[in-house]
Amino acid sequence: MSGATVAAGPTRVPFISGRGTRILLPLLLVAVLSAAAILPIAALLVRAFLDRDGRFVGLANFVRYATEPGLAVAAWNSLTLSALATLLTIGLAYPFAYAITRTRMPGRGMFRLIALLPLLAPSLLPAFGLVYLFGNQGWLRGWLMGESLYGPVGIVLASVFYAFPHAVLILSAGLAAGDQRIYEAARALRAGPWRRFVTVTLPSSRYALISAASIVYVLVFTDFGIPSVVGGSTNVLATDIYKLVIGRFDFEMGAVVGVLLLAPAVAAYLVDWLARRSQRAMISGRSVPIAPERMPGRDLALFGFCLLVAAAVIGIIGMAVYGSLVRFWPYNLNLGLHNYARLLEDDDEFRAIGNSLALAAGTAALGTLLAMLSGWIVARRIGPAALVQGLQGLAMVPVAVPGLVLGLGYVFFFNDPANPLHALQGTLAILVLCTVAHFYTVPHLMAVGELLRLDREIDMAAQALRAGPASAGRRIFLPVLAPTLVDIAGYFFVNAMTTVSALIFLFTAQTRVAAIAVINLVEGSRIGQAAAFATLIMALSIGAALIQISLRAAILRAQRWRRREG
Repeated sequence: MSGATVAAGPTRVPFISGRGTRILLPLLLVAVLSAAAILPIAALLVRAFLDRDGRFVGLANFVRYATEPGLAVAAWNSLTLSALATLLTIGLAYPFAYAITRTRMPGRGMFRLIALLPLLAPSLLPAFGLVYLFGNQGWLRGWLMGESLYGPVGIVLASVFYAFPHAVLILSAGLAAGDQRIYEAARALRAGPWRRFVTVTLPSSRYALISAASIVYVLVFTDFGIPSVVGGSTNVLATDIYKLVIGRFDFEMGAVVGVLLLAPAVAAYLVDWLARRSQRAMISGRSVPIAPERMPGRDLALFGFCLLVAAAVIGIIGMAVYGSLVRFWPYNLNLGLHNYARLLEDDDEFRAIGNSLALAAGTAALGTLLAMLSGWIVARRIGPAALVQGLQGLAMVPVAVPGLVLGLGYVFFFNDPANPLHALQGTLAILVLCTVAHFYTVPHLMAVGELLRLDREIDMAAQALRAGPASAGRRIFLPVLAPTLVDIAGYFFVNAMTTVSALIFLFTAQTRVAAIAVINLVEGSRIGQAAAFATLIMALSIGAALIQISLRAAILRAQRWRRREG
Protein backbone atom coordinates (compact mmCIF):
# COMPACT_ATOMS: atom_id res chain seq x y z
CA MET A 1 0.00 0.00 0.00
CA SER A 2 2.28 2.73 -1.24
CA GLY A 3 1.68 6.07 0.44
CA ALA A 4 -0.91 4.64 2.85
CA THR A 5 -1.28 6.09 6.30
CA VAL A 6 -0.06 3.69 8.96
CA ALA A 7 -0.99 3.82 12.60
CA ALA A 8 1.84 4.60 15.00
CA GLY A 9 3.39 1.45 16.40
CA PRO A 10 6.60 0.01 17.68
CA THR A 11 8.04 -0.82 14.25
CA ARG A 12 6.59 1.86 11.92
CA VAL A 13 6.77 5.59 11.44
CA PRO A 14 3.65 7.18 9.90
CA PHE A 15 5.25 9.52 7.40
CA ILE A 16 7.59 6.99 5.80
CA SER A 17 5.75 6.59 2.55
CA GLY A 18 5.57 3.14 1.04
CA ARG A 19 6.32 -0.35 2.26
CA GLY A 20 9.26 -0.49 -0.16
CA THR A 21 11.01 2.44 1.53
CA ARG A 22 10.53 0.91 4.98
CA ILE A 23 12.23 -2.29 3.79
CA LEU A 24 14.75 -1.14 1.19
CA LEU A 25 16.40 1.55 3.33
CA PRO A 26 17.23 -0.77 6.26
CA LEU A 27 18.27 -3.49 3.78
CA LEU A 28 20.63 -1.07 2.06
CA LEU A 29 22.29 -0.10 5.33
CA VAL A 30 22.54 -3.74 6.43
CA ALA A 31 24.29 -4.51 3.14
CA VAL A 32 26.71 -1.58 3.52
CA LEU A 33 27.61 -2.42 7.12
CA SER A 34 27.98 -6.10 6.25
CA ALA A 35 30.43 -5.29 3.45
CA ALA A 36 32.28 -2.80 5.66
CA ALA A 37 32.63 -4.92 8.82
CA ILE A 38 31.15 -8.44 8.82
CA LEU A 39 32.40 -9.88 5.52
CA PRO A 40 36.05 -8.75 6.00
CA ILE A 41 36.12 -10.33 9.47
CA ALA A 42 34.59 -13.51 8.05
CA ALA A 43 37.26 -13.56 5.33
CA LEU A 44 39.99 -13.32 7.97
CA LEU A 45 38.48 -16.10 10.07
CA VAL A 46 38.26 -18.38 7.04
CA ARG A 47 41.86 -17.61 5.98
CA ALA A 48 43.15 -18.73 9.40
CA PHE A 49 42.06 -22.31 8.55
CA LEU A 50 43.51 -22.42 5.01
CA ASP A 51 46.99 -22.99 3.63
CA ARG A 52 48.73 -20.90 0.96
CA ASP A 53 46.94 -22.81 -1.80
CA GLY A 54 43.51 -22.22 -0.26
CA ARG A 55 43.07 -25.78 1.07
CA PHE A 56 41.35 -26.34 4.41
CA VAL A 57 43.93 -27.41 7.04
CA GLY A 58 41.89 -27.19 10.23
CA LEU A 59 43.93 -26.06 13.23
CA ALA A 60 47.30 -26.67 11.57
CA ASN A 61 48.09 -22.95 11.36
CA PHE A 62 47.30 -22.49 15.05
CA VAL A 63 49.52 -25.45 15.94
CA ARG A 64 52.33 -24.00 13.84
CA TYR A 65 51.93 -20.68 15.62
CA ALA A 66 52.02 -22.31 19.07
CA THR A 67 55.23 -24.20 18.21
CA GLU A 68 57.13 -21.06 17.24
CA PRO A 69 58.69 -19.87 20.54
CA GLY A 70 59.02 -16.24 19.51
CA LEU A 71 55.36 -15.94 18.57
CA ALA A 72 54.18 -17.60 21.76
CA VAL A 73 56.29 -15.13 23.75
CA ALA A 74 54.63 -12.27 21.86
CA ALA A 75 51.20 -13.52 22.96
CA TRP A 76 52.36 -13.70 26.57
CA ASN A 77 53.86 -10.20 26.38
CA SER A 78 50.62 -8.78 24.98
CA LEU A 79 48.55 -10.37 27.73
CA THR A 80 50.77 -9.37 30.65
CA LEU A 81 51.80 -5.88 29.52
CA SER A 82 48.19 -5.00 28.67
CA ALA A 83 47.06 -6.19 32.11
CA LEU A 84 49.77 -4.12 33.85
CA ALA A 85 49.00 -1.03 31.79
CA THR A 86 45.29 -1.45 32.55
CA LEU A 87 45.90 -1.64 36.30
CA LEU A 88 48.07 1.49 36.24
CA THR A 89 45.65 3.39 34.00
CA ILE A 90 42.62 2.64 36.15
CA GLY A 91 44.64 3.39 39.30
CA LEU A 92 45.35 6.88 37.95
CA ALA A 93 42.07 7.53 36.14
CA TYR A 94 39.69 6.63 38.98
CA PRO A 95 40.90 9.23 41.53
CA PHE A 96 41.26 11.75 38.70
CA ALA A 97 37.67 11.17 37.53
CA TYR A 98 36.47 11.22 41.15
CA ALA A 99 38.20 14.57 41.68
CA ILE A 100 36.56 16.26 38.67
CA THR A 101 33.06 14.89 39.37
CA ARG A 102 32.69 14.39 43.14
CA THR A 103 34.66 17.27 44.70
CA ARG A 104 34.64 21.05 44.78
CA MET A 105 38.33 21.48 44.13
CA PRO A 106 39.23 24.41 41.85
CA GLY A 107 40.14 23.90 38.20
CA ARG A 108 37.99 20.84 37.54
CA GLY A 109 37.13 21.94 34.01
CA MET A 110 40.75 22.71 33.19
CA PHE A 111 41.91 19.32 34.47
CA ARG A 112 39.25 17.58 32.39
CA LEU A 113 40.41 19.33 29.20
CA ILE A 114 44.05 18.44 29.91
CA ALA A 115 43.13 14.79 30.53
CA LEU A 116 41.34 14.59 27.16
CA LEU A 117 44.16 16.25 25.20
CA PRO A 118 45.82 12.91 24.21
CA LEU A 119 42.64 11.98 22.30
CA LEU A 120 43.64 14.55 19.67
CA ALA A 121 47.08 13.03 19.11
CA PRO A 122 48.16 9.77 17.48
CA SER A 123 49.27 7.08 19.92
CA LEU A 124 52.84 7.58 18.66
CA LEU A 125 53.10 11.08 20.14
CA PRO A 126 53.48 9.99 23.80
CA ALA A 127 56.10 7.48 22.69
CA PHE A 128 58.18 10.32 21.21
CA GLY A 129 57.79 12.39 24.38
CA LEU A 130 59.00 9.46 26.47
CA VAL A 131 61.96 8.88 24.12
CA TYR A 132 63.12 12.47 24.61
CA LEU A 133 62.62 12.19 28.37
CA PHE A 134 63.71 8.64 29.25
CA GLY A 135 65.38 7.28 26.11
CA ASN A 136 69.07 6.38 25.90
CA GLN A 137 69.85 10.06 25.36
CA GLY A 138 66.88 11.49 27.24
CA TRP A 139 67.05 14.18 29.86
CA LEU A 140 65.66 11.96 32.65
CA ARG A 141 67.05 8.58 31.62
CA GLY A 142 68.48 8.05 35.10
CA TRP A 143 64.96 8.01 36.58
CA LEU A 144 64.36 4.51 35.21
CA MET A 145 67.01 3.10 37.61
CA GLY A 146 68.97 1.25 34.98
CA GLU A 147 65.96 -0.05 33.04
CA SER A 148 65.73 0.66 29.32
CA LEU A 149 62.79 2.57 27.95
CA TYR A 150 62.87 0.41 24.82
CA GLY A 151 60.94 -2.64 25.96
CA PRO A 152 58.22 -3.46 28.50
CA VAL A 153 58.81 -0.24 30.48
CA GLY A 154 58.28 2.01 27.48
CA ILE A 155 55.26 0.06 26.21
CA VAL A 156 53.52 0.25 29.59
CA LEU A 157 54.30 3.94 30.23
CA ALA A 158 53.21 5.09 26.77
CA SER A 159 50.12 2.86 26.87
CA VAL A 160 49.03 4.37 30.19
CA PHE A 161 49.28 7.86 28.69
CA TYR A 162 47.42 6.76 25.54
CA ALA A 163 44.57 4.99 27.35
CA PHE A 164 44.20 7.44 30.25
CA PRO A 165 41.66 9.83 28.62
CA HIS A 166 39.42 6.94 27.56
CA ALA A 167 39.31 5.67 31.15
CA VAL A 168 38.65 9.17 32.51
CA LEU A 169 35.69 9.64 30.14
CA ILE A 170 34.05 6.35 31.15
CA LEU A 171 34.71 6.70 34.87
CA SER A 172 33.56 10.33 34.92
CA ALA A 173 30.25 9.32 33.36
CA GLY A 174 29.83 6.53 35.92
CA LEU A 175 30.72 8.69 38.92
CA ALA A 176 28.49 11.55 37.77
CA ALA A 177 25.44 9.26 37.71
CA GLY A 178 25.16 8.65 41.47
CA ASP A 179 22.09 9.20 43.66
CA GLN A 180 22.39 11.90 46.33
CA ARG A 181 19.65 10.28 48.44
CA ILE A 182 21.88 7.32 49.24
CA TYR A 183 24.59 9.61 50.60
CA GLU A 184 22.06 11.49 52.70
CA ALA A 185 20.88 8.18 54.15
CA ALA A 186 24.49 7.19 54.87
CA ARG A 187 25.10 10.47 56.71
CA ALA A 188 21.93 9.93 58.70
CA LEU A 189 23.40 6.58 59.77
CA ARG A 190 26.58 8.45 60.83
CA ALA A 191 28.81 6.92 58.19
CA GLY A 192 32.05 8.85 57.79
CA PRO A 193 33.56 9.97 54.46
CA TRP A 194 35.74 6.88 54.05
CA ARG A 195 32.92 4.50 54.92
CA ARG A 196 30.60 6.27 52.47
CA PHE A 197 33.24 5.92 49.77
CA VAL A 198 33.80 2.20 50.42
CA THR A 199 30.16 1.22 50.89
CA VAL A 200 28.40 3.59 48.48
CA THR A 201 30.70 5.23 45.90
CA LEU A 202 32.87 2.26 45.04
CA PRO A 203 30.01 -0.28 44.65
CA SER A 204 27.89 2.17 42.63
CA SER A 205 30.76 2.78 40.20
CA ARG A 206 31.88 -0.83 39.83
CA TYR A 207 30.22 -1.16 36.43
CA ALA A 208 32.04 1.91 35.14
CA LEU A 209 35.25 0.40 36.51
CA ILE A 210 34.62 -2.87 34.68
CA SER A 211 33.75 -1.02 31.48
CA ALA A 212 36.80 1.24 31.68
CA ALA A 213 39.13 -1.68 32.41
CA SER A 214 37.71 -3.64 29.47
CA ILE A 215 38.10 -0.76 27.02
CA VAL A 216 41.61 0.10 28.22
CA TYR A 217 42.75 -3.51 27.98
CA VAL A 218 41.57 -3.79 24.39
CA LEU A 219 43.14 -0.45 23.42
CA VAL A 220 46.53 -1.46 24.80
CA PHE A 221 46.36 -5.07 23.59
CA THR A 222 45.67 -4.09 19.99
CA ASP A 223 47.72 -0.88 19.67
CA PHE A 224 50.42 -0.95 17.02
CA GLY A 225 51.99 2.50 17.17
CA ILE A 226 53.45 2.47 20.69
CA PRO A 227 55.33 -0.87 20.55
CA SER A 228 56.64 0.02 17.10
CA VAL A 229 58.42 3.08 18.58
CA VAL A 230 59.45 2.02 22.12
CA GLY A 231 58.97 -1.74 22.01
CA GLY A 232 62.60 -2.46 21.18
CA SER A 233 63.16 -6.21 21.01
CA THR A 234 59.98 -6.94 22.99
CA ASN A 235 57.57 -8.61 20.60
CA VAL A 236 53.81 -8.25 21.01
CA LEU A 237 50.99 -9.56 18.85
CA ALA A 238 50.27 -6.15 17.29
CA THR A 239 53.80 -5.83 15.90
CA ASP A 240 54.12 -9.54 15.07
CA ILE A 241 51.08 -9.47 12.81
CA TYR A 242 52.70 -6.59 10.91
CA LYS A 243 56.00 -8.46 10.58
CA LEU A 244 54.27 -11.63 9.43
CA VAL A 245 52.20 -9.93 6.75
CA ILE A 246 54.52 -7.17 5.55
CA GLY A 247 57.89 -8.78 6.27
CA ARG A 248 57.29 -12.48 5.57
CA PHE A 249 54.12 -12.33 3.44
CA ASP A 250 52.78 -15.12 5.66
CA PHE A 251 49.12 -14.22 5.41
CA GLU A 252 47.92 -17.47 6.98
CA MET A 253 49.89 -16.87 10.18
CA GLY A 254 48.83 -13.23 10.06
CA ALA A 255 45.22 -14.41 10.04
CA VAL A 256 45.96 -16.64 13.05
CA VAL A 257 47.37 -13.70 14.99
CA GLY A 258 44.34 -11.68 13.91
CA VAL A 259 42.07 -14.28 15.47
CA LEU A 260 44.16 -14.16 18.65
CA LEU A 261 43.84 -10.37 18.72
CA LEU A 262 40.10 -10.63 18.14
CA ALA A 263 39.42 -13.10 20.96
CA PRO A 264 40.37 -10.85 23.94
CA ALA A 265 38.63 -7.89 22.31
CA VAL A 266 35.37 -9.84 21.96
CA ALA A 267 35.69 -11.16 25.52
CA ALA A 268 36.28 -7.66 26.88
CA TYR A 269 33.31 -6.33 24.91
CA LEU A 270 31.06 -9.05 26.34
CA VAL A 271 32.20 -8.19 29.86
CA ASP A 272 31.50 -4.52 29.18
CA TRP A 273 28.08 -5.35 27.70
CA LEU A 274 27.09 -7.42 30.73
CA ALA A 275 28.23 -4.63 33.04
CA ARG A 276 26.15 -2.08 31.16
CA ARG A 277 23.08 -4.30 31.28
CA SER A 278 23.36 -4.53 35.04
CA GLN A 279 23.95 -0.81 35.30
CA ARG A 280 20.78 0.02 33.41
CA ALA A 281 18.79 -2.18 35.76
CA MET A 282 19.94 -0.03 38.72
CA ILE A 283 18.89 3.35 37.28
CA SER A 284 15.88 4.92 39.03
CA GLY A 285 13.65 7.66 37.74
CA ARG A 286 13.63 9.20 41.23
CA SER A 287 17.38 9.57 41.46
CA VAL A 288 18.67 12.92 42.75
CA PRO A 289 21.81 14.36 41.10
CA ILE A 290 25.00 14.24 43.14
CA ALA A 291 25.85 17.42 45.04
CA PRO A 292 29.53 17.17 46.06
CA GLU A 293 30.21 18.22 49.63
CA ARG A 294 33.02 20.55 50.57
CA MET A 295 35.90 18.73 52.26
CA PRO A 296 39.00 20.98 52.20
CA GLY A 297 41.50 18.27 53.17
CA ARG A 298 40.31 15.77 50.57
CA ASP A 299 39.92 18.43 47.89
CA LEU A 300 43.45 19.73 48.49
CA ALA A 301 44.95 16.24 48.30
CA LEU A 302 43.10 15.44 45.08
CA PHE A 303 44.03 18.83 43.64
CA GLY A 304 47.69 17.98 44.19
CA PHE A 305 47.20 14.58 42.59
CA CYS A 306 45.44 16.05 39.53
CA LEU A 307 48.15 18.68 39.27
CA LEU A 308 50.82 15.96 39.07
CA VAL A 309 48.87 13.97 36.47
CA ALA A 310 48.18 17.09 34.39
CA ALA A 311 51.86 18.05 34.60
CA ALA A 312 52.81 14.58 33.33
CA VAL A 313 50.37 14.81 30.41
CA ILE A 314 51.51 18.30 29.43
CA GLY A 315 55.15 17.38 30.02
CA ILE A 316 55.05 14.34 27.72
CA ILE A 317 53.19 16.18 24.97
CA GLY A 318 55.35 19.27 25.44
CA MET A 319 58.53 17.21 25.24
CA ALA A 320 57.39 15.64 21.97
CA VAL A 321 56.66 19.11 20.58
CA TYR A 322 60.01 20.40 21.85
CA GLY A 323 61.83 17.46 20.25
CA SER A 324 60.16 18.24 16.95
CA LEU A 325 61.62 21.75 17.10
CA VAL A 326 65.17 20.66 17.96
CA ARG A 327 67.50 20.59 15.00
CA PHE A 328 69.31 17.34 15.85
CA TRP A 329 68.72 15.65 19.21
CA PRO A 330 70.75 15.68 21.46
CA TYR A 331 73.80 17.18 19.70
CA ASN A 332 72.28 20.36 18.30
CA LEU A 333 69.51 21.72 20.52
CA ASN A 334 68.95 24.90 18.54
CA LEU A 335 65.24 25.43 18.04
CA GLY A 336 63.57 26.03 14.71
CA LEU A 337 61.18 24.67 12.11
CA HIS A 338 63.81 22.63 10.32
CA ASN A 339 62.00 19.29 10.75
CA TYR A 340 58.69 20.80 9.63
CA ALA A 341 60.30 22.43 6.61
CA ARG A 342 61.83 19.13 5.50
CA LEU A 343 58.42 17.49 5.74
CA LEU A 344 56.70 20.15 3.67
CA GLU A 345 59.51 20.14 1.10
CA ASP A 346 59.22 16.39 0.61
CA ASP A 347 56.55 15.67 -2.01
CA ASP A 348 55.69 12.28 -0.49
CA GLU A 349 55.25 13.66 3.02
CA PHE A 350 53.29 16.67 1.77
CA ARG A 351 51.00 14.32 -0.18
CA ALA A 352 50.48 12.30 3.01
CA ILE A 353 49.12 15.40 4.75
CA GLY A 354 46.69 15.99 1.90
CA ASN A 355 45.66 12.33 1.95
CA SER A 356 45.00 12.54 5.69
CA LEU A 357 42.78 15.58 5.29
CA ALA A 358 40.93 13.93 2.39
CA LEU A 359 40.55 10.72 4.41
CA ALA A 360 39.27 12.62 7.45
CA ALA A 361 36.82 14.70 5.40
CA GLY A 362 35.54 11.66 3.49
CA THR A 363 35.20 9.65 6.69
CA ALA A 364 33.33 12.49 8.39
CA ALA A 365 30.94 12.89 5.44
CA LEU A 366 30.21 9.21 4.81
CA GLY A 367 30.25 8.21 8.48
CA THR A 368 27.92 11.01 9.53
CA LEU A 369 25.45 10.15 6.77
CA LEU A 370 25.42 6.43 7.60
CA ALA A 371 25.25 7.02 11.35
CA MET A 372 22.35 9.44 10.92
CA LEU A 373 20.41 6.98 8.74
CA SER A 374 21.08 3.92 10.91
CA GLY A 375 20.30 5.89 14.08
CA TRP A 376 17.05 7.13 12.52
CA ILE A 377 15.99 3.62 11.48
CA VAL A 378 16.79 2.07 14.87
CA ALA A 379 15.38 4.89 17.01
CA ARG A 380 12.15 5.23 14.99
CA ARG A 381 11.98 1.46 14.23
CA ILE A 382 11.52 1.91 10.50
CA GLY A 383 10.81 -1.39 8.81
CA PRO A 384 10.41 -5.00 9.97
CA ALA A 385 11.61 -5.67 13.52
CA ALA A 386 14.10 -8.30 12.35
CA LEU A 387 15.79 -5.81 10.00
CA VAL A 388 15.92 -3.10 12.65
CA GLN A 389 17.41 -5.47 15.24
CA GLY A 390 19.87 -6.80 12.67
CA LEU A 391 20.98 -3.28 11.81
CA GLN A 392 21.49 -2.48 15.50
CA GLY A 393 23.54 -5.64 15.94
CA LEU A 394 25.71 -4.84 12.91
CA ALA A 395 26.32 -1.31 14.19
CA MET A 396 27.61 -2.74 17.48
CA VAL A 397 30.13 -5.13 15.88
CA PRO A 398 32.97 -2.65 15.12
CA VAL A 399 33.49 -1.74 18.79
CA ALA A 400 34.67 -5.32 19.45
CA VAL A 401 36.97 -5.54 16.41
CA PRO A 402 40.58 -4.25 16.71
CA GLY A 403 41.76 -2.00 13.90
CA LEU A 404 44.59 -4.34 12.90
CA VAL A 405 42.14 -7.23 12.56
CA LEU A 406 39.68 -5.18 10.53
CA GLY A 407 42.41 -3.89 8.23
CA LEU A 408 43.80 -7.37 7.58
CA GLY A 409 40.26 -8.62 6.96
CA TYR A 410 39.93 -5.92 4.29
CA VAL A 411 43.05 -7.28 2.59
CA PHE A 412 41.58 -10.79 2.38
CA PHE A 413 38.08 -9.66 1.39
CA PHE A 414 38.78 -6.91 -1.15
CA ASN A 415 41.84 -8.58 -2.71
CA ASP A 416 39.69 -11.40 -4.02
CA PRO A 417 39.29 -10.82 -7.80
CA ALA A 418 35.85 -12.44 -7.63
CA ASN A 419 34.65 -9.73 -5.26
CA PRO A 420 32.60 -7.06 -7.11
CA LEU A 421 34.17 -4.49 -4.77
CA HIS A 422 37.71 -5.51 -5.74
CA ALA A 423 38.16 -2.23 -7.64
CA LEU A 424 38.28 -0.36 -4.30
CA GLN A 425 41.58 -2.04 -3.42
CA GLY A 426 44.44 0.47 -3.35
CA THR A 427 42.19 3.54 -3.44
CA LEU A 428 41.51 6.21 -0.86
CA ALA A 429 37.88 5.04 -0.85
CA ILE A 430 38.80 1.77 0.86
CA LEU A 431 40.65 3.70 3.56
CA VAL A 432 37.54 5.81 4.11
CA LEU A 433 35.28 2.76 4.28
CA CYS A 434 37.61 0.96 6.71
CA THR A 435 37.89 4.01 8.98
CA VAL A 436 34.12 4.53 9.01
CA ALA A 437 33.60 0.88 9.93
CA HIS A 438 36.30 0.98 12.61
CA PHE A 439 34.78 3.93 14.50
CA TYR A 440 31.11 3.43 13.62
CA THR A 441 29.58 2.20 16.88
CA VAL A 442 29.92 5.35 18.99
CA PRO A 443 28.44 7.76 16.37
CA HIS A 444 25.57 5.34 15.75
CA LEU A 445 24.76 5.26 19.46
CA MET A 446 25.02 9.06 19.61
CA ALA A 447 22.43 9.39 16.82
CA VAL A 448 20.12 6.80 18.40
CA GLY A 449 20.32 8.47 21.80
CA GLU A 450 19.49 11.89 20.42
CA LEU A 451 16.54 10.65 18.33
CA LEU A 452 15.10 8.67 21.24
CA ARG A 453 14.62 11.99 23.02
CA LEU A 454 12.01 12.95 20.40
CA ASP A 455 8.49 11.96 21.40
CA ARG A 456 6.58 9.98 18.74
CA GLU A 457 3.83 12.59 18.86
CA ILE A 458 6.15 14.63 16.62
CA ASP A 459 5.83 11.90 13.98
CA MET A 460 2.06 12.12 14.22
CA ALA A 461 2.20 15.90 13.94
CA ALA A 462 4.28 15.58 10.77
CA GLN A 463 1.68 13.22 9.33
CA ALA A 464 -1.15 15.61 10.24
CA LEU A 465 0.66 18.39 8.41
CA ARG A 466 1.08 16.03 5.43
CA ALA A 467 4.84 16.32 5.54
CA GLY A 468 6.61 13.77 3.35
CA PRO A 469 9.80 11.99 4.40
CA ALA A 470 12.13 14.59 2.86
CA SER A 471 10.21 17.51 4.29
CA ALA A 472 9.90 15.94 7.75
CA GLY A 473 13.57 15.04 7.79
CA ARG A 474 14.62 18.53 6.74
CA ARG A 475 12.25 20.45 9.00
CA ILE A 476 12.13 18.22 12.10
CA PHE A 477 14.87 15.64 12.45
CA LEU A 478 17.76 17.54 10.85
CA PRO A 479 17.41 20.65 13.08
CA VAL A 480 17.12 18.50 16.22
CA LEU A 481 20.06 16.33 15.19
CA ALA A 482 22.24 19.19 13.90
CA PRO A 483 24.41 19.66 17.03
CA THR A 484 24.83 15.89 17.38
CA LEU A 485 25.70 15.55 13.70
CA VAL A 486 28.45 18.13 14.18
CA ASP A 487 29.78 16.10 17.12
CA ILE A 488 29.62 12.90 15.04
CA ALA A 489 31.45 14.51 12.13
CA GLY A 490 34.12 15.83 14.50
CA TYR A 491 34.50 12.41 16.10
CA PHE A 492 35.02 10.74 12.72
CA PHE A 493 37.39 13.47 11.51
CA VAL A 494 39.71 13.42 14.52
CA ASN A 495 39.87 9.63 14.70
CA ALA A 496 40.59 9.42 10.97
CA MET A 497 43.48 11.85 11.41
CA THR A 498 45.07 9.89 14.25
CA THR A 499 44.37 6.22 13.46
CA VAL A 500 47.21 3.92 12.44
CA SER A 501 46.32 0.30 13.05
CA ALA A 502 43.23 0.06 10.82
CA LEU A 503 45.10 1.38 7.77
CA ILE A 504 48.56 -0.15 8.14
CA PHE A 505 47.80 -2.96 5.63
CA LEU A 506 45.72 -0.94 3.15
CA PHE A 507 47.69 2.09 2.04
CA THR A 508 49.71 2.43 -1.16
CA ALA A 509 52.41 4.90 -2.16
CA GLN A 510 49.67 7.17 -3.52
CA THR A 511 47.26 6.81 -0.59
CA ARG A 512 49.71 6.89 2.34
CA VAL A 513 48.38 9.11 5.13
CA ALA A 514 50.21 11.18 7.74
CA ALA A 515 49.87 8.72 10.63
CA ILE A 516 51.37 5.96 8.49
CA ALA A 517 54.13 8.33 7.34
CA VAL A 518 55.10 8.76 10.99
CA ILE A 519 55.66 5.00 11.25
CA ASN A 520 57.80 5.08 8.09
CA LEU A 521 59.89 7.93 9.46
CA VAL A 522 60.50 6.00 12.68
CA GLU A 523 61.59 2.98 10.66
CA GLY A 524 64.03 5.27 8.87
CA SER A 525 65.38 6.58 12.23
CA ARG A 526 64.15 10.10 11.42
CA ILE A 527 62.73 10.64 14.91
CA GLY A 528 62.76 14.44 14.79
CA GLN A 529 60.71 14.54 11.61
CA ALA A 530 58.42 11.80 12.94
CA ALA A 531 57.78 13.89 16.07
CA ALA A 532 57.12 16.91 13.87
CA PHE A 533 54.62 14.96 11.78
CA ALA A 534 52.84 13.65 14.91
CA THR A 535 52.72 17.18 16.31
CA LEU A 536 51.30 18.45 13.02
CA ILE A 537 48.58 15.79 13.16
CA MET A 538 47.71 16.87 16.70
CA ALA A 539 47.60 20.54 15.65
CA LEU A 540 45.22 19.74 12.78
CA SER A 541 43.05 17.67 15.13
CA ILE A 542 42.92 20.51 17.67
CA GLY A 543 41.93 22.89 14.88
CA ALA A 544 39.16 20.52 13.80
CA ALA A 545 37.95 20.22 17.40
CA LEU A 546 37.84 24.00 17.78
CA ILE A 547 35.84 24.30 14.54
CA GLN A 548 33.48 21.61 15.80
CA ILE A 549 32.93 23.41 19.12
CA SER A 550 32.39 26.77 17.40
CA LEU A 551 29.97 25.33 14.83
CA ARG A 552 28.00 23.50 17.49
CA ALA A 553 27.74 26.66 19.58
CA ALA A 554 26.59 28.66 16.55
CA ILE A 555 23.87 26.12 15.77
CA LEU A 556 22.62 26.14 19.36
CA ARG A 557 22.54 29.95 19.39
CA ALA A 558 20.56 29.99 16.13
CA GLN A 559 18.00 27.47 17.42
CA ARG A 560 15.98 29.73 19.70
CA TRP A 561 13.40 27.01 20.31
CA ARG A 562 15.95 25.18 22.47
CA ARG A 563 15.99 28.06 24.98
CA ARG A 564 13.26 28.52 27.54
CA GLU A 565 11.89 32.06 27.43
CA GLY A 566 10.76 34.00 30.44
